[in-house]
Amino acid sequence: MRYGLIFTLLAAACSTPLPPGELVRDSELSDPGPHDAYLEAARVSGVPAELLMAISQVETQMQMVVGDEEFEGQDRAVGIMGLKESQLQLAADLSDTPLVDITTERGANIMAAALVLAAYADEAGIDTTDLNAWAPVVARYSAIANEEAAAEYVHFDVYGVLAEGLELEGMTMPGQEVAPAFELPSRIRNPRHDDENAVWSTSPNYTSTRYGYDPEFVIIHTCEGSYSGCWGWLTNPASGVSAHYVVNDKGTEVRQLVDEKYRAWHAGATYDCDLNSGTDCHLEGVTMNTLSVGIEHAGYASQSSWDDGLLQRSAELTCGVTDRWGIPRDAYHLIGHGQIQPWSRTDPGPNWPWTDYIERVQIACGDISGPTGGSTGGSSSGSTGLSSQFVIDSNNGYNGGDTWIEVGSAWNASANVSGYYNTGYWWARTEANSNLASFYFESDASQCYTVEAWWTAASDRTSGSFIAYDGNDKEVGRASVFFGSSGSRWNELGDWTFPAGTNRVSLSRWGNGDGVVIADALRLTECN
Repeated sequence: MRYGLIFTLLAAACSTPLPPGELVRDSELSDPGPHDAYLEAARVSGVPAELLMAISQVETQMQMVVGDEEFEGQDRAVGIMGLKESQLQLAADLSDTPLVDITTERGANIMAAALVLAAYADEAGIDTTDLNAWAPVVARYSAIANEEAAAEYVHFDVYGVLAEGLELEGMTMPGQEVAPAFELPSRIRNPRHDDENAVWSTSPNYTSTRYGYDPEFVIIHTCEGSYSGCWGWLTNPASGVSAHYVVNDKGTEVRQLVDEKYRAWHAGATYDCDLNSGTDCHLEGVTMNTLSVGIEHAGYASQSSWDDGLLQRSAELTCGVTDRWGIPRDAYHLIGHGQIQPWSRTDPGPNWPWTDYIERVQIACGDISGPTGGSTGGSSSGSTGLSSQFVIDSNNGYNGGDTWIEVGSAWNASANVSGYYNTGYWWARTEANSNLASFYFESDASQCYTVEAWWTAASDRTSGSFIAYDGNDKEVGRASVFFGSSGSRWNELGDWTFPAGTNRVSLSRWGNGDGVVIADALRLTECN
């Protein structure tokens, strides 16, 4: 059998935290990655490992971040656990660890956060063996002042992850029944507002006029924090800020705070056409709040990847906004906060996938057709001896004699994250190492192919490079991709011409170890 056991966190009873010793290792796994830090912190602190992972997922998508200022007066978050600045000194004292290590080292951040949670639990006098009893401690850790937002953070965010479970490379946390010991939140849906699928939470922070202007732009923001913390702050009268919408970290929920016809207070800048390639200069000097609809996204400008669901739901939301107001769907009218306020903001950050995002908006609105999926391609043969379209799979049992895959020792077989092509895929953690996964094919003649790649997207993914070589190891093409989005679909790498003979497209795992890359399947189609 090609795939061994998948790394699994055994399901725990709903009232019992997961014992760290119950981790089952995959017999084929050569690199368990950074997840052991949660287990070690649980062993030392007594905080359930699954609770640490759920908080980390909600706060940062399990990424090391340094929160920028998005809203003046809001507590900034740091590290993979989203420790707040107001908690850092306590974290340093409890862990006897320098602040610089807590803010820059994954393991130190997880351990420090676990000890803060344990201290809060001691003060609250909870039964630490009862996972549900940790709910008020989780609320305190969030530092969310808005009671309704804190309740949603507990029930729908952190305990929502515990109920749903997590799928990551090297570890699976199955979902379990939970009943957090915390006051239930209320929900208000109001379809009369602009996006009928949004949850409505009124913010008092807006101006009920646009002074004769219609929205001309959509501004993309990052909350620099969690979803519930974000909308909770934006609905606080004392914050003096707002946005029209907030999208949660998975794209499973959107919050509307202000009617689109009104001015939300989300950007502290006036329009400067020099910052937007000289376009729409007749709007020079008009406040951006007057001219735009603002969309906040749970997350950070410093994070390296964005969830595919967040990007898709945001794109659909933006499609609706542009349709309602006749806003062009291009890079001049769908813009980032940092683009129009570069002196004090950087969001949504350098890793927001603008090309992919705008394409998603255009697809959602029907301007262009979307990517195709699944098919192994046509059966017609070309002069190469291969079909005019063929797939090289990660499982050699499904490849022909003229196509195959070879992977180095660092690669691990998995079917852990859904949405893979055929039977599964290979993954490897990035490292300063040239250990490759290579898709090979034999060709009888020179041919140009449109090359596409398929992968599964998840929050532990990072960027990688596909490099095409001929039989003499001469490079004939290269493409960099981001594996954290655009999953479960064919993604075009380029049109590359391969000579007769043995050719390959290799996926490099070169990097700094902060994420994993995926070798799932390639599809090659003869160029038109």
